[in-house]
Amino acid sequence: MTVTHHPEPLLDEHWQGEELAADDTHRYLWIWQGFNIRLIAVPHDDDLGYDHGWCYPRDPAAVRAAVAAWDPDIQDEPAGWHKRPTMPVRRAPHRDKEPDYNRPRCAHGCYLHDGCRTIGCPEGIDA
Repeated sequence: MTVTHHPEPLLDEHWQGEELAADDTHRYLWIWQGFNIRLIAVPHDDDLGYDHGWCYPRDPAAVRAAVAAWDPDIQDEPAGWHKRPTMPVRRAPHRDKEPDYNRPRCAHGCYLHDGCRTIGCPEGIDA
């Protein structure tokens, strides 16, 4: 899979956000979403919805940095998010190349084995 990280974000009028990267199947944009920023994976052939989403604090620079460091070909999800509002969990096509990074996470971004930092997380284990 070919991943293109844009040196400068591309404005997307439909989503009213910024496209930060694209691969063979999706465009990755951030949009304002209430009290969060949501990074979304929009299929190339469909602007009516998105397949995956991750919520971040309201810091566009942090989202840009997370996407710039992310390799969607081998890493399931970008780093640094605090909520995954979509299911199923994204699976990278070559995830076997980074098994430690691609361990199961709860809906708040924590690795299940390490426990969740969010009180009352139904998926996390008590630390």
